[in-house]
Amino acid sequence: MQFLLAITLAIRSTLALPLSTGGNVRGRDENAADELWELSQFHLHPFNLTHMCIECDKGGNEDSSFGCSIEFDWEDPNADDSCTCREDWEWDGVTTTIGPGNNHSTDYVVCKNERNKLFQFKFVEFVDLSNFSLSLTHLYKDTKNFPAPTMANMFSQPNITLQLITESSTSMTYSSADNPIKANITGMTI
Repeated sequence: MQFLLAITLAIRSTLALPLSTGGNVRGRDENAADELWELSQFHLHPFNLTHMCIECDKGGNEDSSFGCSIEFDWEDPNADDSCTCREDWEWDGVTTTIGPGNNHSTDYVVCKNERNKLFQFKFVEFVDLSNFSLSLTHLYKDTKNFPAPTMANMFSQPNITLQLITESSTSMTYSSADNPIKANITGMTI
């Protein structure tokens, strides 16, 4: 039993050392190991969400609910790709949970679905029109980091804060104005 433990430890420490090309453990070989380690890490840029706007309108004072829409441009610099997203729903102006007073989708809304590319989003948490969270996923063929035909799926869940632009008894508009929203990548599947 002790013999097997000694062999396991010897193999483990041998495999953990960088390859040597002539006895120089420090210097060039150490830098090569650092380079390999650096290459194994992902350096993902955040998604850029721009021109985000939520508009809610009532047909008139007699209507009890607002017809709302969220729209934004979504750029993924990691894939050099972008799209525009939009969802429409009914809201009573008060209800924060899903139900008859707030029927935004609990399923992902597809923004773009092309061969080897899929952008989609959904509301995760909805406090009000100026304070909510989205779940964003972008599935695409990433030939830069993975061999074909591997598909990468990047995830993000940003908390969004929008500014009130206009408000009346029959309409509300909230916007990110000219401020882009950076949505950090929080997960990835391949």
